[in-house]
Formats: sequence, C-alpha cells, structure tokens
Amino acid sequence: MISQWPNEISNFTDFLRSWFDLLVVLLVIIVFLIFVWIGGKILKLLVNRMPRISADAKNSINLLISVGQILLATMGIFSLTGADEDFILGFSTVVAAVVGIASASVASNVFGGIYLIITRPFTVGDLIKTQEAIGIVEEIGLNFTKIVQIDRTSVIIPNSSILNASLLNYSTQMRVDNDQKGIKKTLESISVIPVELYYDKYTKFRNLVEFQLNVIEPPIPVSTLKQRLDKICEKFTTVYGIKPSYYFGKYSFRQKVYLVITAPNAYTIFNSWPYLMESITETVYAELQESGID
Repeated sequence: MISQWPNEISNFTDFLRSWFDLLVVLLVIIVFLIFVWIGGKILKLLVNRMPRISADAKNSINLLISVGQILLATMGIFSLTGADEDFILGFSTVVAAVVGIASASVASNVFGGIYLIITRPFTVGDLIKTQEAIGIVEEIGLNFTKIVQIDRTSVIIPNSSILNASLLNYSTQMRVDNDQKGIKKTLESISVIPVELYYDKYTKFRNLVEFQLNVIEPPIPVSTLKQRLDKICEKFTTVYGIKPSYYFGKYSFRQKVYLVITAPNAYTIFNSWPYLMESITETVYAELQESGID
C-alpha cells in the first residue's frame, strides 16, 4: 500500500494541475471578454461624440462595432482554448443547431437589423409608423429597433416584426440636382422657404384632429373653423419653415380635420407638437377660453 502512495500523489497532483490550468484559461477568457466589451463601449462612446457624423452613420458604425465584438470574442475563445479545426467545425455545427431550433427568433432579429442597415427603408431620425407605434427612430440595433413616440415614451420593436409588417415613412429623401441647388439660392431671400425644396430631406407628417363644433351654442360654423385654422397655420409657419396645411374629412358628431405639417426633420415636429395642439385648442374654442368654461 505504501508503495502506491507516490503514484496516487502524482495522479492527484496532475489532477490539481489540470484543474488549475483550466481555471487559468477560464480566467483569461473572462478577462478577454471584459476587455472586448469595454473596448466596444469606449469605441461607441467616441463615435457618438463625433459632431460631424450623422446619427444614422453613428448607428451603422455602432452596429459594425457590435458585430466586430462578437467575431473577436469568438475568435479569441477559439485561440485561447487551442481548439483545432475539428473542434471548431463541431462547435459551429452545435451552435448552428441551437440557433436553428431554440433561437430562431433571435437570429431573425439579428439578420433583420443587418438587413435594415443595408436596405435603409428608414434611418435614425426618421419619423415612421408601424403596427406598434408612431415615432422617431432613435436606434437600429442587432436585435431590435427603438422608436421614441410623441409623448416621449420608447417602444422596442423586434427587427423581424418590422420586416414582416407594413411600414410608413414620413421622412422623404430628395435627390438634389444643379437646378434645385439654383432654386435654393433664389429662395434664401424669401422669408418663407418651402422646406421640400430647400432641404435634401424633410418630414411630412399627417395627423387627424377632431373638433366638436357643437360644444358651444350656437355651434362653431365650418367657415369660422377654417379661419381659425388658417390663423394657426400662419403662426407656425416660422416654426416649420413652410406653412402647415389641412383638409376636411367627414363630419359625424365631430368635424374631422387632417393636419399636414412639413419640417426639415421629425424632431422639429415632435418638439413643437404640444404647443401646436395647445394653440389650436385655444384658438378654435376661443369662446370657451373667454368664458372660462373648461
């Protein structure tokens, strides 16, 4: 029995050494992943602070950084573990099977995010309407798209849901040729510049507003409503750079009016929207304001 002790001690030492080597490798992998994560965060922070890069370009660069982090982390793990070609092939097969069976929705969202960046049905800063929300695109990520609504609430929509549903983009990109550039110069001396001519990209937003004309006696006539809406449109011309327009819809207990607002960007519309609605209410229902009736 005593003669077997050296062998047992040697086996136990080898066992401890193997576990120690494994723990060292795991520690190195964890440190490496943390380094990759922090490095990506720093790069994204630097990109977001670059003033001369558009928000859409920043989003695309951040998406590429995220993809690079994933690839770098995968290659680093394979390198640190000393995996051979057979192991990498087997690991890839297992990952593909897991993605195909358990994480199909995640994979579709990731590919959907890349597809949105490449095809560009909308960009960061565009005002869009989906089945889930109406708002400004704040971020197009690998897994989801973030939309900020007019009430400043955020909606997170999976990229696959956006690709599989109808989409309305209120922000329009214009092609500017030499003739249009000449038109822009001539418009600089005009106090009210048509936004769709002056800017390469603009946002045209249409929204339904309903007015209860019989809230007072006698009811507000449509002609008076038109005069008061014209007054509001004149007032907000300086805000948007072009005079807002409107047209009447059906009347059933309430008069439907479709407001059409054109501005250089969606943020101008969102930031001024509360003041526009407040001004419309005060002007259209002027009699109620004067009488002090809520």
